[in-house]
Amino acid sequence: MKHLLHTTCLAVLLCICQKSFSQIAYSANEFDHVLPYTGYFMYGANGGWYGNSWDDKAVADIAAGNPAKNVNGVGVKTFRPTLPEDFIDWWGYNIRIAEFTHYATLGTSEHTVFVHKPVAHHRDNSTYGGCADQSVLWANMYEPIWDGGANGTPVNENNYYALYIYKLVTTYKQWVKFWEILNEPDYDGVGYSYLTRGTPGNWWENAPVPCHLPNMKAPIYHYIRLLRISYEVIKSIDPGAYVTTGGLGYPSFLDAIMRYTDNPNNGVVTSEYPLMGGAYFDVCSFHSYPMYALASWSDAAGGFVRRRHSDAAIVEYVKQKNTMDSVMMVHGYDGQQYPKKGFICTESNIPRKPLEDMIGSDEAQINFIIKTLVASQEHDVWQYYMYMLGDTKDYASSTDHYETMGLYGVLEGKGPLTNNGAYLQQYNNEGYAFKSTSDILFRHRFDAARTAALQLPANIDGAAFRDQDGKFTYVLWAKTTTDQVETVFATYDFPASANATPLMERRTWNFSQTKAVSNVSSTAVQLGGTPIFLTEILNQLPLDDEPTPPVGVDPVRELDLALYPNPTSSTAALRFSLRNATRIRVTIHSADGKLVAVPIPGRSYDRGTHLVPLSATEQLPSGVYFCRFETENKEPMIRKLVITR
Repeated sequence: MKHLLHTTCLAVLLCICQKSFSQIAYSANEFDHVLPYTGYFMYGANGGWYGNSWDDKAVADIAAGNPAKNVNGVGVKTFRPTLPEDFIDWWGYNIRIAEFTHYATLGTSEHTVFVHKPVAHHRDNSTYGGCADQSVLWANMYEPIWDGGANGTPVNENNYYALYIYKLVTTYKQWVKFWEILNEPDYDGVGYSYLTRGTPGNWWENAPVPCHLPNMKAPIYHYIRLLRISYEVIKSIDPGAYVTTGGLGYPSFLDAIMRYTDNPNNGVVTSEYPLMGGAYFDVCSFHSYPMYALASWSDAAGGFVRRRHSDAAIVEYVKQKNTMDSVMMVHGYDGQQYPKKGFICTESNIPRKPLEDMIGSDEAQINFIIKTLVASQEHDVWQYYMYMLGDTKDYASSTDHYETMGLYGVLEGKGPLTNNGAYLQQYNNEGYAFKSTSDILFRHRFDAARTAALQLPANIDGAAFRDQDGKFTYVLWAKTTTDQVETVFATYDFPASANATPLMERRTWNFSQTKAVSNVSSTAVQLGGTPIFLTEILNQLPLDDEPTPPVGVDPVRELDLALYPNPTSSTAALRFSLRNATRIRVTIHSADGKLVAVPIPGRSYDRGTHLVPLSATEQLPSGVYFCRFETENKEPMIRKLVITR
């Protein structure tokens, strides 16, 4: 009887497992199964390896900060580790659970993991396209993905990659939001990625040659097969996770993904291989190193014209993202025929040291990182991962661009701990700039309407960000335009359309180091090539001392509650006065009483008169609404609001 009960329970558990992780019947081409990303923009970093004295937990401490160890960190909110099969198979799939648990204790989340590197006995021994070297991908990828639980898992265990992904995602799904399929599968060892249409061998009109892809040594159809297996298996386990391409650098390779299926016979469409590669990923992960794109040949000048300044680098960063997006839209991923793809950037930076006539300076690097973090949010990039956490060579001995891209100085051989337990890492100025941006803007959202209302002139750039309570922070700078020059000046007045507060708190790029805050007027704001952060001061109007009103005095008059402009065609502002610090909540209701917005979900305000923009009104259609004002110790009050468009 005991044996029978055990057998029955085992059968039930197996049935539940198979039902929970069963084969999916959809693709990324279907709107009903593409989930919008609702999380905040994430400030990420690639960890790196800094010698045996540094383990992953110590690296995470100095990235995210660990108050228990008195480590401030550099503002990292998410990590991009790798879990290669050859490592995870040797040490066991649970080997990194302690590290991911530690990441969570530091407040980080929404991690991206890139998968690669089969264990030796799972590697494809074949050679393709005349290559002397064998493929670096998995064998048996064209075995069926599913077997209905014949061997204890819903995937076919003879499909080695499917089994690796199944076991990996099952183990780490609670910590990982983005699964990145390989790292730089389009890494070009020859140069065909740059060729234009009509040029022999170009990737826009031809499949990349396997020999030219050192990170695959296999046909692009095999990479699309990896995407298909990944999509089916990952979505069966965690439908809310995102499958991403593997840090692409070349639009021509992305175009090839969109042109071919996973059919090993030249990627043609058949009943067995019905869909192109775009059907098997949600998000385009890309890598951007703009230093390579800041020079162009000029016949008139008789040589290269260089634009080695931070704003030119930002233009190239945004251009790369937009070019990738346009490639996918050409293939129908425009939000009309198929759902649009999301974007994350999993590697980007410029060097601090100028080498080979390329951009490189401390000031340019400071400016680039802040401007890139702003531009990423403005152009709907969901996550940005710095390359990298620490320098790999000191400035004097550096001979490679990537050696001086650290938020910290050289880490190898310098820690993590001294004898007394203090961490030894030393900030680079870029580290202060990254942390300042993360500390000031994390959990803010880019506000397109308010940014447009700034009416920035051609020589000034920046953006507006709104926090959870509706308060705005503006990041502004004078645009650099001259080769190797970051010093530039401009003056800016906030226009009336911006509805900005007259006084603002000003923070600079190194706020994370200095903690310095100064108050400035919203007129004649002095700007330079390095961005500044201006945060609204909502408690700006002093309240004259008055005797407490007698019982029976109208509380509306006491609070001096007013909405203006009213009617409004954009953002309404709420003005109210408080005799004592209190917590308030403001909600907006339609004419029939339905809740339509919560511009102030619950926030404490000090004694005084406050002017609070209600940015939610920018999104509401024309009509009559009612604004409900609640405090801790008074009856709710309601004011009518008319919105016109």
